Amino acid sequence: MRLLAFTKPFGPIDATRLADAVASVGAEGADLLVREGQTVSPADPGGIAVAAAELARRGLTLDVVTTDLLDVGADAERIIAACGESGVPLMRAGFYRYDPAAGYDRQLAESRAALARLAGLAARHGVRLVLQLHHGTIHPSASLALALAGELNDVGFYADPGNQAKEGSEAWALNADLLGDRMACIGVKNAVWRSDADGWVCEWQPFADGGVVRWAEVVSGLRERGYAGPLSLHVHYPSADPVAAVRRDLDHLRGLLG
Repeated sequence: MRLLAFTKPFGPIDATRLADAVASVGAEGADLLVREGQTVSPADPGGIAVAAAELARRGLTLDVVTTDLLDVGADAERIIAACGESGVPLMRAGFYRYDPAAGYDRQLAESRAALARLAGLAARHGVRLVLQLHHGTIHPSASLALALAGELNDVGFYADPGNQAKEGSEAWALNADLLGDRMACIGVKNAVWRSDADGWVCEWQPFADGGVVRWAEVVSGLRERGYAGPLSLHVHYPSADPVAAVRRDLDHLRGLLG
């Protein structure tokens, strides 16, 4: 299993400093977020190649590009083409948010059609599209993500037990059984439930400090199933020193791997 650093906590630093940060935390590669306020913005997808080159100079790889793309269009064409030209194997699609007013059935049909168009475009550029399990969407669990993908067998899945903690969860073994060999990447983070004046809330916290997801069991299960894909370490909690926070959490994850 390859250890990746998700680049979101590093913010809008340039590609050279980003690659230095990824190298300094001890990651083997990066999960690059393409978004405004980050190293690479959707308006400048050429930055993907620059980031990939800087990582390669340090012996690191660009394994995943994470985007907010929901359908084809000019931005999608440029971003996906840049991924293909840079040899990026996986690109994460955006989130198909759940809207109770629109109704699930309508959203399922519209989102599946958009996902199919996006997956087709990715395939033409030699990139595999992956769908992340995420709270607040119509794909928060393995079963619902599979329902959205339908017969789109070329779409992979970006599992994320921490995300599922935000909106209930399926048993991890069941998730793994359902996703099978289409589980292409796994997001790594943890959370805790806390009581405040408004009731119980689920909040991100340092991975190294534990939380509701039993990651030792998850890692053991992944080994039993022969999973050999990337583990992308996410730091979503506030930190005065993002590099130190990512390094500490990644060290804890490496310890779990043994």
